Amino acid sequence: MTASTQWTELLTCPNCGQSGPVHLSQPEARVYDMSVEAVPADFKVVRMVYGETFFCKACNRQAVTNYPGPLYPMNK
Repeated sequence: MTASTQWTELLTCPNCGQSGPVHLSQPEARVYDMSVEAVPADFKVVRMVYGETFFCKACNRQAVTNYPGPLYPMNK
């Protein structure tokens, strides 16, 4: 098993204000590869040409992602 970098970003819908943390990871040897580990129930993952993006399920609008830094460390 290879080591991976894990982090959390905060998703927010610019229309309705729903928000929640999304947990992401990146395998150590794959710089441009990202995996979605967990998505809040109010959001969905949509695969695009250049990777995944997140949409609000209620509004079907693209979510804004914010990297909260040390506010949400993910330890395994």
